[in-house]
Amino acid sequence: MKILIIGRFYEEGLASLIAEELQFLGHQAVRFDPGPRLSNFGSRAAFYVNRAKSVGHLAAQSVARALGLSGQIGALRRTIAAADSVDLTLVCHDFLTPAEATEVKRLTKAPLVLWYPDAISSFQKHMFLNGPYDVLFFKDPYIVEVLRRNLGIRVFYLPECYSPHSLPAPAGSEPIEERFKADIATAGNMYAYRVAFFRNLSDYRVRLWGLPPPLWMQLGLVAPMVQSRFVAGAEKAKAFRGASIVINNMHPAEIWGTNVRTFEACGAGAFQIVDWRPGLAQLFEIDRELVAFRDLPDLKRKIDYYLAHPEERQAIAAAGHARALHEHTYTHRLQLLLDTVSGKRKGFPEPRVSLEVA
Repeated sequence: MKILIIGRFYEEGLASLIAEELQFLGHQAVRFDPGPRLSNFGSRAAFYVNRAKSVGHLAAQSVARALGLSGQIGALRRTIAAADSVDLTLVCHDFLTPAEATEVKRLTKAPLVLWYPDAISSFQKHMFLNGPYDVLFFKDPYIVEVLRRNLGIRVFYLPECYSPHSLPAPAGSEPIEERFKADIATAGNMYAYRVAFFRNLSDYRVRLWGLPPPLWMQLGLVAPMVQSRFVAGAEKAKAFRGASIVINNMHPAEIWGTNVRTFEACGAGAFQIVDWRPGLAQLFEIDRELVAFRDLPDLKRKIDYYLAHPEERQAIAAAGHARALHEHTYTHRLQLLLDTVSGKRKGFPEPRVSLEVA
């Protein structure tokens, strides 16, 4: 198949990983990036350059859309014309206005599909509900339940996953570099909830990897933990495996599902303690493939226990890696997505969580 992918093509971005995996599966990926070209994330200077580009681009788009204009339709037309034919269009976020989505469908005459990779808190205008999408996929089964129940549209659960090509598994007894050694680590954006959470873990040696925090943020006890360095690929795998424990605290807007870090930490072969969610046990066996915590006292008890029991950590990490590799890669998700669009399957089975009023 020739698949048009509309998304941001940067290192470890969803669109980039999808395009790479589709090529491994024998499909042809046609790329369209709706945003400014971003540089490598590795330095603080690059972070602020990228932020300025993104803010400027979003401002220009907002003005154009308020005036009923679209600066993307011409570029979309040229991309589709150059592709000659498209069998499916896969949009990786809410990148298209309804008019743009309609034009893509008119030009390609192919199914238009959304794979939304964020929590419900990122919906903002949620233009995808006003566009002619054939199928919608979300990582949180709560979103699927609400949209299906209230709108009656073709919407399915598709959990996140990881790429073994991007996050290599440990090779034997690899040495741990000093810069990655820690009791606890995680990787992700620094937002207020995460800072408030990690203030409670200042008694441990913690490394928080990711882009620099915003200048307004007061880090306090968390400041020594912040590495202000984006890690990806093999470097992220080393950061995860260099810590005794990967603590995966999720944004409160992750309601029933889980985040990409759940799969990445297991895929990298790291031991993980993750924020419990109703759908977690359907994806991994808790206490055998990863460990879950329910509240802060529970988390601290488990941190102290597993820091003192490295053999148990290693066994759980190995089991989690095996499960991730055999069930939770981009190969698995993309095949399920294509089969669902064609009507052969119906997305990932949803966990049994109910919105019924007692």
